[in-house]
Amino acid sequence: MDIKALHRQMAQYSAWKSALDTRLEGFCQWSEKHKLVTADALSYLHRARTLLGGDQFTIACVGEFSRGKTELINALLFSDTTKRLLPSQPGRTTMCPTEIFWDPQQPKNCVRLLPIETRRSSASMQSFKRIPQNWFTIGFDPNNHDSVVEAIGQVSASKMVTRKEAARLGFNATELEIDEQTGQVQIPTWRHALINFDHPLLREGLRIVDTPGLNALGNEPELTLKTLPDAQAILFLLAADSGVSASDMTIWRDHIAGLREDNCTAVLALLNKIDTLWDELTPPAEIAENIEHVRLQTAKHLGLAPEHVLPISAKKALTAKVRQRRADLLQSNFPQLEQRLAECILRSQQQIISHRLVSNSHDMIVNTYNSLTRRIDDSENELQALMQTSDTGLDQELDRQREKIRTAHHRYHKQSLSLKTSQRMLNNQRTSLLAPVEENKLQRLSEEAQERMNQSWTTMGLSQAIGDFFDDVDASINHLIREVERANKVLSSIYDRPEHGLDALAMANNHKLNITSHRRRLRNLENNADRLRRSLNSVLATKSTLINRFLATLVKEVNSLFSDLRNDINNWLQDALTPLTHHNQHQKKLLEHHMMRLGELRSQTHGRKDQLQSLEQALQVLSTARGDLEPLFLEVTRTPEARPVEQAQVVSLQQARAQAQN
Repeated sequence: MDIKALHRQMAQYSAWKSALDTRLEGFCQWSEKHKLVTADALSYLHRARTLLGGDQFTIACVGEFSRGKTELINALLFSDTTKRLLPSQPGRTTMCPTEIFWDPQQPKNCVRLLPIETRRSSASMQSFKRIPQNWFTIGFDPNNHDSVVEAIGQVSASKMVTRKEAARLGFNATELEIDEQTGQVQIPTWRHALINFDHPLLREGLRIVDTPGLNALGNEPELTLKTLPDAQAILFLLAADSGVSASDMTIWRDHIAGLREDNCTAVLALLNKIDTLWDELTPPAEIAENIEHVRLQTAKHLGLAPEHVLPISAKKALTAKVRQRRADLLQSNFPQLEQRLAECILRSQQQIISHRLVSNSHDMIVNTYNSLTRRIDDSENELQALMQTSDTGLDQELDRQREKIRTAHHRYHKQSLSLKTSQRMLNNQRTSLLAPVEENKLQRLSEEAQERMNQSWTTMGLSQAIGDFFDDVDASINHLIREVERANKVLSSIYDRPEHGLDALAMANNHKLNITSHRRRLRNLENNADRLRRSLNSVLATKSTLINRFLATLVKEVNSLFSDLRNDINNWLQDALTPLTHHNQHQKKLLEHHMMRLGELRSQTHGRKDQLQSLEQALQVLSTARGDLEPLFLEVTRTPEARPVEQAQVVSLQQARAQAQN
């Protein structure tokens, strides 16, 4: 069994993205050299490269306190220089949401910490991330284990405050540890932690989010409104001895199930700490049978396929990696988890390659190469015809070929004018498409919601105000959907015209405006708002602060959604006809160059040999351009973009032990 599936897949994922970006960069350089691609097409290619450069694979670890999330991350990020990255000793658990990543553009190997006192503000976490002076920064030496532990250990820091202060900061004092002598309660020192760490896996684009339990999920709206929805995979940690508890079910129902259904987020439920069930008095077969029973029951309770529920021991896995004990690592079942995550990474890779910007850029390479090939074939036939023509008939043959080229050029010129008219038809949709999501409209809706909430003295009134806000947003999105359908009909009618000479139906479907992902984001925001509305009666003295912070985050996320929709609409209007215009302009340029060459030959006083040699040179220029493009063309048409990884097989503990002995 391969025990490094995750590392291998992340490295392959990073290398694949780099190779894909290099391919698009190569096409941009080819275009600059041969001047056969339009400026609009080059702009399209640059946007595709921006998409590749900004993509990361995020894993979010979710679960109640003491489920082993921190030790799981330690096992995932094990390296020779850092045995245990995050503190996980008894009494040293992660107290604040923590993001672990590598960004070469930021100060490297440091921990940035946001004080818990910032909870008094209604500003969103994203707002604080843009204000560096609000954060404390602690650097560390990644080659010095003690330095790493000392700096990153701050994520478990806590302090004592009065119950009143805890309530002001959004905590329910009844759920906090109380000092009997002072009557104070223990709260986290920090609200959020950002760890920028130069680590092999993180360098490949992996990002890990550690959440410290239900209390943080309930009191940090941005975790559920943005952080979790942005993750490609969620690891839901449960206790191996009991499966799904009542608090686990609350986390699942309120924060995970909706993402799995609406965002298609990959979710794995992990029955952690199976090592606590191993003892010498119970036969191994009976232990394995008990764990298998819990696994199947957990899958049933959560509505997951059994293969997406894995029994593991993160602690055993980390120890096995440190001591290089393959048998113990297999017994921990950790390789199965890494294999499952590798499959999630592959799925993310497949989503990237199917993205419109990337797939259309590849189509552009293929269409350009095929157009060049057709032009070269035609030029070779024309040259052959001239070579077989007598001296007296040469001028007549040149005139005939010029007329043929002129006719073809005229056809593409008419098509070009038609495409300009078509572009105006699409641009005429801009006002109606943007109207439902204009910035002023959302501003008005949010101000009305805030006014209704300020006037509400009851939780029912607050709940109604939130509901009314989303009803108004829903109405705007439904209006937009109707406009999108109209705009896509216009697009289909353009692509259906026979003069384009391409696979119009398939291309039209690939270029239709699609707002499905935005609708999923909105549905997730609505679900979180509904959960807030249901929980208003249980919010005690923190109600005002919590609601203000939630709404500040909520409105910001809806505003971000509307902004993304406006950008996507504008980009779509600009790009929807790019394949057609690129094909048209590319053909026109090829014909213009050839017609110019034939015209020069017709007016030259040189002899037949010089004229034919000039045509051969022009043909060689095209052949050279095609030869330069051929490696990229072969990569696109022959290289499998996403190879299927070996499917992970979920085995029993008994089978794992048997494998360990082999």
